[in-house]
Amino acid sequence: MKKTLIAAAVMGFSLAVSAQEPASRIALTPYVFHDIESIPHAASSALERKLVSMATANGFAGTSDVFVITAVPEVMDVQMTPTAPAQFAVDMEVEVYVLNNPEEVIVGQTVYSLKGVGASEQKAVINAISQINVRSTDTRRFMENAKEKIIGYYSSKLPAVVAKAQFLASMTRYDEALAVLSAVPDCIDEYISVTELMTDIYTMRIDRDADILLRKAEASLAEEDTTAALAFLVKIDPYSTRAEDADAVVARIKADTEALRARDLQREIEEYELNRKMAMLEYENSVELSKIRLEAAREIGAEAFATPAAALVTPSAAGAPEVSGTRDTSEDRNGIFDNVDVGEIIGGLAGEALGWFMKKAFKMK
Repeated sequence: MKKTLIAAAVMGFSLAVSAQEPASRIALTPYVFHDIESIPHAASSALERKLVSMATANGFAGTSDVFVITAVPEVMDVQMTPTAPAQFAVDMEVEVYVLNNPEEVIVGQTVYSLKGVGASEQKAVINAISQINVRSTDTRRFMENAKEKIIGYYSSKLPAVVAKAQFLASMTRYDEALAVLSAVPDCIDEYISVTELMTDIYTMRIDRDADILLRKAEASLAEEDTTAALAFLVKIDPYSTRAEDADAVVARIKADTEALRARDLQREIEEYELNRKMAMLEYENSVELSKIRLEAAREIGAEAFATPAAALVTPSAAGAPEVSGTRDTSEDRNGIFDNVDVGEIIGGLAGEALGWFMKKAFKMK
């Protein structure tokens, strides 16, 4: 099945089959010498287009390095018309040849006598060339005769054609080898062997390209450039015998990527857990530090309240009452001051916070 698909790919690569006569495809290359002095350059281009039309209209398709259709134009006479404005009128002949180029043999020949009119000599020549009827009886007869001779050539020369293609393939000149074989008419009896050889050479060609792409892909992977590697691998022809190697590399990339992603995910999880642990530790440390600071503050406060109480003030001559260090619990219904020596507390603050009040109170007295 795969070989059948490759054969179809070969045909698509090497030839353009004629829609009119697909069973008798014959390659013929149109060519015009553009440095002909007898006609303008633009007229040479028009003549080449006419030869292309002549070949395709008569069942030829593809190109050949053996058979060529060419033309030799010659302007016989140029006159000015007596009209207003005056125009150029030309008489010319165009000889058309089908050539066996390697053997330098004329396969077929015909001539067209033409007339053309135009505002310039160039336009008149182009007008004359356009008069060639590519579907006329004479043209068809000429092209059919050339076709028969081309088929006869390949039927008798096929071993030499095959040998040439094999030689080119051995030098890895695969495209040239395929071009030689694609010119063989598909109506000859031995054409099946030609297609088999074309399939083999085409496989060599795509395998060579695949090897190059595989090496480039491996080089990219060595540089850890997965994107570039995949870009090379995707270009490998699926009909290449190296396609399985390419699939293996892709599978390896996929496995490595999944493993890398798993490692990255595990690394992210570990990083999260570590950050979480550090955050909790930092929080616990801050709480402990706050406790330590609070305890220190309490100790400082306790030391301040623990200062021995002395009699606040002993009035001199005024006979002010003494302040006793004994607590009065008559209003301490809730037991807030149980075991608290109020005298000591007040005594500790008397010299500072209550000093102003004591002075004011005794002054009022």
